[in-house]
Amino acid sequence: MRLPPPRRFARLRLSLLAGVALASLSTAALAQATDDFADVEVEELVVSGSRPAGSVIGDITPELTLSPQEIRAYGAASVSELLEALSPQIGSGQGSGRPVVLINGGRVSGFAEIRDLPTEAIVRVEILPEELALKYGYPATQKVVNMVLRPRFRATLVESTVRTPTQAGGGETLGAHGARLDILQGRRLTVDGKANWTGGIEESDRNITGGEGAFRSLQARSDDVSLNAAYARPLDNGVAVSVNSLFEASDSQARQGLSPFGPEAQLRNTERQTARLAASATGALAGWQWSTTGELERAGVDTDTDRASGGQAFQDTARTVTTSAQADLVLNRSFGELPAGQISTALTARASATELESEATRLGTFQANYLSRTLGELRGNFDIPLTRDGEGLGERLGRLSANFNVGMEQVSDFGTLETYGYGLNWRPTSDLRVLGSFSRSGQAPTMGQLGNPVTVTTGVRVFDLARGETAEVARITGGQADLAAATRDVFKLGVSYQPFDEINLRLQANYVASRTHDAVVAFPSASTQVEAAFPGRFTRNAAGTLVALDARPVNFALQARDEVRWGLTYSRPVGTVPTEAQRAEMRRRAEAAGLAGAPPGSGAPAVMPGGPLPMNLGGGRGRPGGGLGGFGGGPRSGVFQVGLYHTLAFRDEVQIAPGLPGLDLLDGAALGSGGGSSRHQVQLQTNYSRSGLGISMGAKWQSATRIDGGGGTEGDLKFSDFATVDLRLFADPGRQRWARAYPWLRGARATLSIDNLFDSRQQVRAGDGATPVTYQPDLLDPVGRTVRLTLRKLIF
Repeated sequence: MRLPPPRRFARLRLSLLAGVALASLSTAALAQATDDFADVEVEELVVSGSRPAGSVIGDITPELTLSPQEIRAYGAASVSELLEALSPQIGSGQGSGRPVVLINGGRVSGFAEIRDLPTEAIVRVEILPEELALKYGYPATQKVVNMVLRPRFRATLVESTVRTPTQAGGGETLGAHGARLDILQGRRLTVDGKANWTGGIEESDRNITGGEGAFRSLQARSDDVSLNAAYARPLDNGVAVSVNSLFEASDSQARQGLSPFGPEAQLRNTERQTARLAASATGALAGWQWSTTGELERAGVDTDTDRASGGQAFQDTARTVTTSAQADLVLNRSFGELPAGQISTALTARASATELESEATRLGTFQANYLSRTLGELRGNFDIPLTRDGEGLGERLGRLSANFNVGMEQVSDFGTLETYGYGLNWRPTSDLRVLGSFSRSGQAPTMGQLGNPVTVTTGVRVFDLARGETAEVARITGGQADLAAATRDVFKLGVSYQPFDEINLRLQANYVASRTHDAVVAFPSASTQVEAAFPGRFTRNAAGTLVALDARPVNFALQARDEVRWGLTYSRPVGTVPTEAQRAEMRRRAEAAGLAGAPPGSGAPAVMPGGPLPMNLGGGRGRPGGGLGGFGGGPRSGVFQVGLYHTLAFRDEVQIAPGLPGLDLLDGAALGSGGGSSRHQVQLQTNYSRSGLGISMGAKWQSATRIDGGGGTEGDLKFSDFATVDLRLFADPGRQRWARAYPWLRGARATLSIDNLFDSRQQVRAGDGATPVTYQPDLLDPVGRTVRLTLRKLIF
């Protein structure tokens, strides 16, 4: 049975755009009384021996803590932008994807609930190791980021953005953004709307040899809108709830090449819509701390593609609708009395149901597919203290605790998948921590990898490594129904060390070894080894030219990687530094106000009475994670930060099938068309801000790789080392002394961002030294260097 025809949402899109524009124009009328703390960088009161408000549960301390000044120095406007800027610090070798994000030490209904929060509303950011995720019911595959919000904040946001490549010819982006945020006494209301328009880039706009000019797109024309709303509040008996709703829609059009029936391009139109409703609740009952989340989501994708075959014109269509529901419950409690303390546990129950409905018409032939999956999961995590600081064996060893976790997942179309892990957390001194862990997890293919509709894209250029030439092929993508589940083993040994009391320097190193059996991967590059293992995926004509490639995902027998990721973070204040007498006065006022020792998780960072005085009495080793010590908000104060991380890969190999030799991705093999695996990768982030002016720079570098074609040196490819630098300059006029006469400048910010500052593109050479047509620089990156100007106003 066919799905109902897709409903065009042009009118809805126009209505949403009009609504965003109206919200932007009317914000002046919504301005309310000035919040004393809206644009002053107030740091928390951290008294020795107590935990800051909003801290996470358990005994795992942060790897890095950021103060309001340090957060401001990144120049990021929202939580999403801040996480992107923090990518060197939150990178992980234990998995991929977004980190686990907490608010005030607790779970939220999902990332959409907090992604649009302005960074001015954040008083502290903590970055913690992957193992902490187990205490919140998540697998230990990503870092944990805890964001502590101000106790009260009220602002209306208006923002406009213009972004353009410096290379002439298309690709410009225009953006409008309006939002409202209210935080008061545990209540939080966020309403956010965005609209973006992005122009297309055709081959005629760039320096492309052998292309189809204006008839083929390098970047699709697109426009998108999103509306996001969230509301959180406390209820009676210590219960707190939150609700989040999200709607996103996008429309894009790409040119697929010259039509054989006339001087016009064949087009591919894609429309996407996503609607999401989620909620969360937390509380305590009979000695248990509990947290639950629930989510409903429906996403649809409609694609129309012009094609020609046998002298006839066709329009291939594909439609996919995914509907999902999920709920979970996490229980935390401490029990038992051991000499070193109590055992803490986290018990998790999770259930979900997903339906994937797809239909496609290819060359006039209709096909439909329906997949469904239900999932039930039980997980238990137990932390056992072995020694206590300063007592018994702990006098010599310091604090030592063990962790054990076990889980079982019942997947309707795969059966039972088991997970277990264990580890040790050792703190011999307050400035040194050692973490070791092992985990084994079963991983089922996603619904999309199994059931996405099959789509054929003609005229796709690929480099045929077997023949050492570029071929234009019909590329088949979509789901593969016979994929098997994978099993992944991960071993980690991590060290974090802060060597100096008065210098805010922290060193980190993590060794990670992973082995994945029956790994589900995207189809690799067209090498002789891959073609020998999957001959049915390659179609050649009588002359041996590659004409079609089936690029749907496959299972590899084994994937193995060993790496070390090490680095440092350094931060120091600049400008006016408070005296010891000022610090003593602040301590006295804090004790008189009874602000010391705020309970963890209360979400109420301490603020000095009588005004927005900056406070941080920690500093040095007394502040977990090495956050900035000292005062943090004088009008002439600032901060300088550096984060530098290096990843060294010792091993990165795959075995395509049992009995076949392994492929060394560090030495001539590749899974994709972008080269092998770089042995070295470096990430650098440096920030400087003072008196409302700031500069932030991020740089990435990766070492050279190569692909051995296997059919002679003419089929080899060499990929140069590659570096990019992104620069962000920002100014807050309202923080300048001269702006005191212009109160309307308060909360204003202008940001100039230059991505890929040096317009870098990776150089690729074939065995004869020439650049293959497929790897022309403007094909690899048609956008290149871009300049973005953002004007932003917070109305308090």
